[in-house]
Amino acid sequence: MIFAITFFVFNGEAFVALSKYKIVTTYKAMVYEVTRPPNLTFWKDVNVKTTNQTTSQPIISNKPISKTPLPSKPVEAISQNILELPKFNIKAPIWEVEKPDLKSIYKKLRQGVVLFPGSANIGQGQSIIIGHSSAYPWEPGRYKSVFSLLSQFKIGDEINVFWQGKTYVFSVIDKKIFLPWPQTNQTTENLFQRPAGPTLVLQSCWPVGVDKKRIAIQAILVNSN
Repeated sequence: MIFAITFFVFNGEAFVALSKYKIVTTYKAMVYEVTRPPNLTFWKDVNVKTTNQTTSQPIISNKPISKTPLPSKPVEAISQNILELPKFNIKAPIWEVEKPDLKSIYKKLRQGVVLFPGSANIGQGQSIIIGHSSAYPWEPGRYKSVFSLLSQFKIGDEINVFWQGKTYVFSVIDKKIFLPWPQTNQTTENLFQRPAGPTLVLQSCWPVGVDKKRIAIQAILVNSN
């Protein structure tokens, strides 16, 4: 009991964010079920014949597929690079580090999220961004649980990046939980299959409050300016 209480106190911010998200999504689902129009498809006459029943060719629309619309640029993106997770209403500055060492990375993680050293710039290949899922309450910084909700991402969810004056929209295509190197031969760089075009990977420790495993989200670029 003492351990459980201590664990929650140390990681309370992350668990509060997760609980809040669960409550909001459950409430929205309940409202939708109460207010959605009734499904009356079972009233249709089953004897009505449909046309084109003999063809096996799919119906292809001549209407061009529209790109995912670009989001409005937040005020913060005027002066700095910003990562935006619209599903969770989360925004954080993206920082780069001069030296690929843990001390430099952790220093910047207190101020936001970090573009992992050696990965591509946004929109130019595979970009890897890391962030905290939880941290001790006495640790400085406002972004101790910025990636605490990565496990709640679903296929198709969008991630916005405002980088060097440009806007990039990514769509989630995969999610994995894995043991970090050297416990296995899996690393963030080789974890996912590389689709054609620029990709974005968000990574953090998993589960919340523990650094035993890692969680990573892969997204592909669907629009930019």
